[in-house]
Amino acid sequence: MNPVKHHCEDWYQHELPKPPVPQLQHTMLRYLQYAKVLSDGHKGLCLQETELSVGKFIAQCGFLQEKLEDIAKREDNWINDFWLSEMYLKVRTALPTNTNPAYVFPMQEFKTVNDQLIYAAWLIRGLAEFKNKVIRKDIDRENSTGREKVKMCMEQYDRILSCYREPQFGIDKLHYRDNCHDNQHIVVMCNNQAFAVDIKVDDQLLAHSEILYQLEHVHRMSQNRNKDVVVPVAGGSVGGREEAAAFWAEMKKEPRNVESLQTLKGAIFIVCLDSIDDGNEIGALSYEEQLANRGRHLINGFGSGVCGLNRWYDATIQLIVSSNGMNGLCIEHSVAEGIVIINMAESSLRFAKENMKKKIITEPSLCIQPRPLRWAVSPVAQENLRKQVHLFDDLASDLDMKIYLHKAFGKEFIKGCRVSPDGFVQLTLQLAYYKLHGHLVSSYESAAIRRFRKGRVDNIRANTPEALAWVKTMCDKTSSREQRRKAFEIAAQKQALVTMENITGNGIDNHLCALNVLAVQAVENGKLSSLPDIFKERMWTELMRFPLSTSQVTTSVNIPDTYLCYGPVVPDGYGCAYNILPDSIIFAASAFRSHPKTDAVLFCKAIAHSLGEIGKMLAA
Repeated sequence: MNPVKHHCEDWYQHELPKPPVPQLQHTMLRYLQYAKVLSDGHKGLCLQETELSVGKFIAQCGFLQEKLEDIAKREDNWINDFWLSEMYLKVRTALPTNTNPAYVFPMQEFKTVNDQLIYAAWLIRGLAEFKNKVIRKDIDRENSTGREKVKMCMEQYDRILSCYREPQFGIDKLHYRDNCHDNQHIVVMCNNQAFAVDIKVDDQLLAHSEILYQLEHVHRMSQNRNKDVVVPVAGGSVGGREEAAAFWAEMKKEPRNVESLQTLKGAIFIVCLDSIDDGNEIGALSYEEQLANRGRHLINGFGSGVCGLNRWYDATIQLIVSSNGMNGLCIEHSVAEGIVIINMAESSLRFAKENMKKKIITEPSLCIQPRPLRWAVSPVAQENLRKQVHLFDDLASDLDMKIYLHKAFGKEFIKGCRVSPDGFVQLTLQLAYYKLHGHLVSSYESAAIRRFRKGRVDNIRANTPEALAWVKTMCDKTSSREQRRKAFEIAAQKQALVTMENITGNGIDNHLCALNVLAVQAVENGKLSSLPDIFKERMWTELMRFPLSTSQVTTSVNIPDTYLCYGPVVPDGYGCAYNILPDSIIFAASAFRSHPKTDAVLFCKAIAHSLGEIGKMLAA
């Protein structure tokens, strides 16, 4: 059998089910449970009012549930039209720092610029090889990781190197490119300038030597251009999305800019060649501090004064390779989830590592010339850009990133305690937050629902009533070890139940999002005289914002020195990605320095203390 044909069939032959529409009563029950947790310790949140609002909604707005069920019958996936817009495309905050996560690659050592370019060219070729495999469907169909192996939707792989997010007024637009082009190019950023670089010509991937030849020319051309007349156009997408939309609306008045923007939209990914002279600063830092610096560098380049404008944040994938050895990805998250991107990245890293060992560099024969993108920037656009860069720099300097490496135990110890490792860490984060702040907040953990057709994610909320009861017990000095352990077991069981509800399509967040949008539409078309009370309360606002934004990011054990990180999603929040390894756990915690309520250093200390307490409790 033709192996390519076999894989093509396997991607699609298992017809995946549509996601179910959760029962309204179940979603409202869970909603009230989380509302009860928020009302505990939050002044101004009235649980009784929410109970009345929920009762009225169930009694009077059942037609919205029926409308949603009708949509689900017609569509492959009823979730995505609601969720993608509300979660990403309508959000008006800036992408860098607020939204785009980073995946930190293993640190490299470059003695010369040529070393940097050789490594970058191998990573580029590795990503191009992966793209080719996606086009041929030459990647094994993935299964879920639980006991029950379920075929997963592979559609995100089709999109991951085929999308571009364009800022527009009100709601951004995703551009999808056809995967079947004979020619492919990337855009390389160097010294804040953009260049088109070919990587596939006449349906043939270019050799490493041909890519390297172009990178060398990009580096040389970027240095030779007059820096005084080079406008860092990438800064036109670093601010709020309304400001970015206004910038590009102005820029599109000039045909030259339209042509250059089309080249950017058509690139399968962006490469950022950064030049950093940090002297001996890195060597003076601890390993954890170095890791944190590497993450911040990928997220925002430390602002416009360093490498922050040598980026293109609207692109789905930015591959960043810096002269000081820092490298990795900056990711526009609306297109795909972390595990899909990590699989792609690890494929490229393995490809580069294997080929770097050979130390064979051939001479180029085609000698294709890179093409500088040219721009005409009006005074109006320049003023817009200036304002965006000012906001961008404020955010970049405000982001605090801390890494905590927990070396006492990892996945094997937790599994030995008969607890889900992910549930264990989620409850740890609840305890850490409670220790610092004396109450719990809405928390977010993405739950993959790729077992369904075109499935993306829902949200596992760990701040359950059972978790609240447990953290209170842990902080009660009069409670016994048995009381603490029993409360932990109950909380862990609830966490496992909520997780299972989510991955089987019965989570509440996608459902609530759709009901809210349908209610707004019903008001607009006269089916409702006003928005239901449930969506107007402060409780709704607090339930739908996430001061604790978390995600488990699993990477391969044989690719060490890597992690994923991101910024908080609200001003008074924490971002916290974690990787549970066999004998250790990596936490990447972030907060904004300017907010008086949050502190990334104290949060990491609370995590460490909580892990120690729970470990002793379970081991005794």
